[in-house]
Amino acid sequence: MKTPIVTLTTDWGTQGFFAGMVKGALMNMVEGVQVVDITHGVEPFNVRAATFVVKHACKGFPLGTVHIVDVASAHTPERPFVAVKARGQYYICCDNGLPAMALGEEIEDVSSIPVQENGVYNFAAYTLFTRVAAMLLGGATMRDIGPRHEALLQRPYAGWMPQEDGGYRIYIDYIDSYGNAYLGMTYQEFEGLRQGRRFTVTVRDQEIGEVMASYYQQHAQSDPRRKLRLTVSATGVLELAVKESSFTQLMGLRATDSVLLRFRD
Repeated sequence: MKTPIVTLTTDWGTQGFFAGMVKGALMNMVEGVQVVDITHGVEPFNVRAATFVVKHACKGFPLGTVHIVDVASAHTPERPFVAVKARGQYYICCDNGLPAMALGEEIEDVSSIPVQENGVYNFAAYTLFTRVAAMLLGGATMRDIGPRHEALLQRPYAGWMPQEDGGYRIYIDYIDSYGNAYLGMTYQEFEGLRQGRRFTVTVRDQEIGEVMASYYQQHAQSDPRRKLRLTVSATGVLELAVKESSFTQLMGLRATDSVLLRFRD
């Protein structure tokens, strides 16, 4: 990789100075580094939302990229800081369930990041993660970072679940800045279940019965609550949106809420 790249995915928000501190530290330690803000808008402590971002937004970067992820990063003996090698890239984060959920079978190696016994890590992304990133970009191996970490924390995760009545409950994984809801089911999974049948997705008291090509496809109904769009996002998962408005505000939904999918023969 000609230009060293570090990305930042955090729940810091955009009003504080935290990103500036981390970027300054990286630029002091790594000559010519390019620091890319994936997002600082993850809902505070929302590991599920951060998992969605890391899974879909980080994979397109060049081999050797280092990703710093600081969401719910409180260090404990049960949840140590780790460096994860996956997809030919590196992820520096807390073992809070995110690495296993976001990277899964693509993980190649994991190292525990040593911490001082009496160290204070209130801002580990600044005091520790930046140093690990500099080491990796400088050619350090995973064993140079720390000993092998054998068992990443496995958190229960269900993107969708079959129901007793034959339907499927699909959970919302992520809500973007426009209020669009990204569901925990890929379009490929949807079509595998559908097998050509008609369907309805029930959202609160509204039903959607078609997959639209885009947010802007014309719709005959004039009631804004009936202009709901089920479409396929760039990530490949099903997405719920409404033209020129916030789907989640309109429908009163939050991340981890769910919708109901039913098929009709």
